[in-house]
This record gives sequence, structure tokens and C-alpha cells, in this order.
Amino acid sequence: MDTVLQPADRALYEADEHAWIARQIDALRNGRLQQLDRDGLVEYLTEMTVRDRRELKSRLTVLFQHLLKARMQPRRLTRSWILTILTQQAEIRDILAGTPSIAAHVPAMLSGAYSDAVRRAAAETGIALVDFPTESPWTIETALAFVPPDLPPPRNPSRARRQERA
Repeated sequence: MDTVLQPADRALYEADEHAWIARQIDALRNGRLQQLDRDGLVEYLTEMTVRDRRELKSRLTVLFQHLLKARMQPRRLTRSWILTILTQQAEIRDILAGTPSIAAHVPAMLSGAYSDAVRRAAAETGIALVDFPTESPWTIETALAFVPPDLPPPRNPSRARRQERA
């Protein structure tokens, strides 16, 4: 049974999502189930699951992109690439730990994330698409287990000049 308040709730949802959520929480807490915007809640919760999957796929894409760049151009590996790899690994682990059921969607995401990563890496590096592996060399487990190599410490040009003068 839809509520009489639904049109007003829809307007509130459109105008101020957080106020709408607060109203839904208040109705639930106080047992006023007839005041819930059921259609709105279904829509909102559905959008949340889509958003969470989209975020995971996006993070997988960025991780694969930087793993590909490190594999295809190991001499150009930078601290920035390494930091991106480590950040994406940590964020993906957090998503999977915080929402274990989303892990069931990972196998379906991997192919699309890898394809997107190849296109991005090719565009960024100038390496032809055909030179990249057609299938991902990484599973989710190996991508999350990848440990980037240590880089030499950054060279401080002004410090090196001072040492040369001394």
C-alpha cells in the first residue's frame, strides 16, 4: 500500500535527498510504516547497489590500467603509479570486506574493467591496443596481491647541486 505522503516525499527526495532519508529513518524508528515512501526507498536502495558496483568496476579499471602501464613500461614506473596501485588495492579490499555480497559480481566485472583499462593505458602510453594482452593477466586475487617494486629514492636536484659545489 503506497502512502498518501508519497508525492510530497518525492518532492523532498528531489529537493533534499538527505532530508528525505532522515524522514524515512524517523518513520522506521518510530514504527510509522505507513509514512514510508516505499517506492522511493526501493528506487534509492536499487540505485545504491548499482552505484556500489559501478564504484568497484571503476576501481578495478584504474588498478588494471596502472598494472598494465607497469607491465608494459617498467622503466617508466613512477611513485605516482605505485601509489595509485596501492590506493586502488586498499579501496577494493575495503569494498569487498565491507560488502561481502558484492564479491559475487566481481567475475562479471573483470572483463569489462580490463577492456576499459587497456583502452586507457593505450591512450596514455601511446602503445598500440594490439600490443596489450587480450585477456587480463591478473585475477582479482593476483591484482590485489601485486607488490610494486621499490623505486630508488627521489633525487633532490637542489641538494645534489649543493653537494657538487662543496
